[in-house]
Amino acid sequence: MLMKNTIIGLICFLVVAGTSLRVVDCSEEATQPVDTETQVVEPEKEYKLIEEIKVYLTSPKETFIYYCSPCHGKAANGKGIYFTVDLEPSPRDLTDVEYMAALTDDYLLNFISKGSAAMRKSELCPPWGNTLGEDRIKGLIAYLRGLTISKSKEGEEEVAKEETAVAEVGRKGTPPAVIWSVLILLTAFLVRSAKKEWKKLAEEKASKTKNE
Repeated sequence: MLMKNTIIGLICFLVVAGTSLRVVDCSEEATQPVDTETQVVEPEKEYKLIEEIKVYLTSPKETFIYYCSPCHGKAANGKGIYFTVDLEPSPRDLTDVEYMAALTDDYLLNFISKGSAAMRKSELCPPWGNTLGEDRIKGLIAYLRGLTISKSKEGEEEVAKEETAVAEVGRKGTPPAVIWSVLILLTAFLVRSAKKEWKKLAEEKASKTKNE
């Protein structure tokens, strides 16, 4: 009986002691200051629609690359990613100086705005008037004019280089080695011809003397 009471008393003591320790730990945690510096606050995410950004419309060049280069190529030379497809007609080379010079700005504005079908051409080029607006289309026209001007200047520079090279050759004149070679050949030809004539005259004179 005594042994039983001792065991019960020991169990009660352990339970009370454990409860007391738990209460002390909770009170210490509650009294500790919160370190606000170590807390990471995630920034709020901002969501923007592509219509608000429109990176592809920041310049006429980027507008051309976004809308027109798939057919006409990034260099506007008519060789875009659809160039190898059997398009009829093939995409136009918009850097062709003679072709672009024959087109007015008003014609190009109507062509881009209304589409190629409205201008009695093929149905491959859609109307971009409602998508881009008049100001953007005028920017595209100015960009294309700049490409043709650059190309024409390159052609003028090549012609000027060729003319300069010809002029330099003319200034330098014929090399002396060539001149002496020609003179030697002419002299040899004249000497040979003279020998033949002398031989012919000598034979004629000998035949006359014999006949006399």
